[in-house]
Amino acid sequence: MKIGLQTWGSDGDIRPFLALAGGLSTAGHEVSLVITSVDNKDYSRFGQEMNFSVSHVGRLDYKEDFLNNFAVKLRGARVPIKQLHLIFKYFFDPLIPEMYGAAQELCAVTDMVIGHFAHHPVQAAAEKARKPYVTVTLNHSGIPSRYTVPLGVPNLGIWMNPFWWKLVFVVVDGVLKAGINNLRKQEQLPPVANVLQEVWTSRNLNLIAVSSAICQPRSDWNLVHKVCGFFNVPQAAEKWTMAEDLKDFLRAGPPPVYLTVGSMLSLDTAPEIITTILVEGARKAGCRALIQSRWDELPEFPDYPEIYKIKATPHQHIFPHCAVVVHHGGAGTTQSATRHGCPSIIIEHFGDQIFWAKELQRLGIAAKVLHRRNITAEKLAHTIRTVLDSPGMKEKTEKLGEIIRHEDGVKKAVGFIDQCCAQG
Repeated sequence: MKIGLQTWGSDGDIRPFLALAGGLSTAGHEVSLVITSVDNKDYSRFGQEMNFSVSHVGRLDYKEDFLNNFAVKLRGARVPIKQLHLIFKYFFDPLIPEMYGAAQELCAVTDMVIGHFAHHPVQAAAEKARKPYVTVTLNHSGIPSRYTVPLGVPNLGIWMNPFWWKLVFVVVDGVLKAGINNLRKQEQLPPVANVLQEVWTSRNLNLIAVSSAICQPRSDWNLVHKVCGFFNVPQAAEKWTMAEDLKDFLRAGPPPVYLTVGSMLSLDTAPEIITTILVEGARKAGCRALIQSRWDELPEFPDYPEIYKIKATPHQHIFPHCAVVVHHGGAGTTQSATRHGCPSIIIEHFGDQIFWAKELQRLGIAAKVLHRRNITAEKLAHTIRTVLDSPGMKEKTEKLGEIIRHEDGVKKAVGFIDQCCAQG
């Protein structure tokens, strides 16, 4: 079968689709993946390694001043729905014409289409072309349930949750529905009434790319929701050779703490400020550390024997060597750290990152969340020491990691897709 996939966003939104595309190709399907990277990254090599077609569409060329101002606005908004509005306004909506055109082309040459849950242009194209459509959810916080408190509201007991969800529907619809329905009206499609239930969830199949160790299905969920497990890019598809000096560093002492804010670094008003906090936090904690930053742009930073300056590195190659991972709380980094048995310290910036922090805290494998707006080296150092001095947290994470490593989220998702195909 010819299957098309389309996604949008940063690494955390794109890597699960790379993994799924590779799994579908291995299962014998002819696969095409369309990517809109807000970081303007090229992912072509993954298609070459895993035997599927990759194309890139849409490009954002915002200048540094704009990104700096945007980051200030984003952190100032604080309320998740306001942050969501800003992200879509500047990083999604300007790309809709190109993404929709690519989606139409994808639908014209495939039998089934699979889209990022928020990617309404590909949903509209699939509906217009009358092609079966499947969504991939990367974060289960947006699936309504009377047993779940929506992100951003207080937990007042299970009896209040249905009310909260109705309020969330109204708020999300108020921010996103007009833009979605403008495209649908243009394409002579009926308007949607509820974004979370009609756009972010396929009526056919919604694949939840989250480990069952973290996400348990709710008894009142619609049957289209299927918890698959983490969609992990195979190590063989991501060739990386460890530098000799890094090998020497790892051999020279106990496992280090890995510190990164991932894609958030590109949205930071001053990368040198957060990098300074990471460096000084690690030094004050008295630990060995691998610190990821844009080091080529920060030549003034001194070298310290207990700190290794590392650039962006495939998580699966480096996290197994680490004791703790300090990160921004993206879905991919969260699950990858847990998969490799590393407790997390989350420095949340916006959006669902606070949700992931709370999920890991619930499981007892993360420290109290830190916030980018008021993080200090002292706060970070204290939190690092707390986690390093909590062997029970490490033990819990290793047990959960073993469960996740034995899951095959992609294989399970491919099985659900094949069932969906068989049912027509």
